[in-house]
Amino acid sequence: MGEAQTQQAGFVRTAAGLAYEIRPWQWYKQGVILIAIVFSKRLFDPMAWGRVSLAVAAFCAVAGATYIFNDISDVEEDRNHPEKRNRPIASGQVSVQTAGAFAVALLVSGFALSYTLGPLFIAVIATYLVQNAAYSLYLKDVVLVDVLLIAIGFVLRAVAGVVAIGVALSPWLVVCTFLAALLLALGKRRHEFAASEVPGETRATLAEYTPETLDQLLGIVISTLLMSYSIYTFTGAKLAMMLTLPFAFFGVFRYHHLVYTTKGGASPGALLVDRQLLVNFLFWGLIAVLVLYGRPRAWVVGVFG
Repeated sequence: MGEAQTQQAGFVRTAAGLAYEIRPWQWYKQGVILIAIVFSKRLFDPMAWGRVSLAVAAFCAVAGATYIFNDISDVEEDRNHPEKRNRPIASGQVSVQTAGAFAVALLVSGFALSYTLGPLFIAVIATYLVQNAAYSLYLKDVVLVDVLLIAIGFVLRAVAGVVAIGVALSPWLVVCTFLAALLLALGKRRHEFAASEVPGETRATLAEYTPETLDQLLGIVISTLLMSYSIYTFTGAKLAMMLTLPFAFFGVFRYHHLVYTTKGGASPGALLVDRQLLVNFLFWGLIAVLVLYGRPRAWVVGVFG
């Protein structure tokens, strides 16, 4: 193999490593940004879609940078992890210097996109960056605070969607997003604890959690989430949203079931391939859109008489 071919192969290897480092399979999390465009009744507004698309791109760029900085700060720890040692930075596929430069470029790109959406959006994404930095550098090792910060990250995404399209922020959006994200975070910790032979070896906080604590917290969060969503449907302007309750309950119950019976709790992304959850989500979304964009009064009269 000639020198040119060697350089080309090295470039391809580095590019593949950087692509892995930004975790494109995690970008589904930015879907939370889209909640605002649905519930603000701007689902068919091209201008709103343009702005929310910029918001999603900005969050993907900044999130990619945080993943890289996190892997750089954890490089020695990752090298001792049975799975994480294969990550590009930990394995040496990508140098720390190259990864750091790429992360800075992503940050600049993310904030450049944020600038087009206004100062308030910049403030939201800056808060998200600070929150991620605090989590990665220290707070991920503080029991309970770790899962709360993960949930706050999803709330910031939801708020970003609201800010991007310039609509009023609903307290129910904040509450339900926070509780749903907290449920996913606790479910992941519960699965990690069950899968770990020595709690704390792969994640420091696992040494302080207990199965009983996680089980109780999951029960509390599930109850609070379902109660909050139910109150939202009862008190909101669209009373027919109550028709989505069975699907909301099934979705939460199904996730709880998967946490204890499969690898579904290992990563929220794994839920995207669960057929029952997908079908349930599609029906929930279809009914929600019909209620929000149709004639809810006729629905209520037809169903409840």
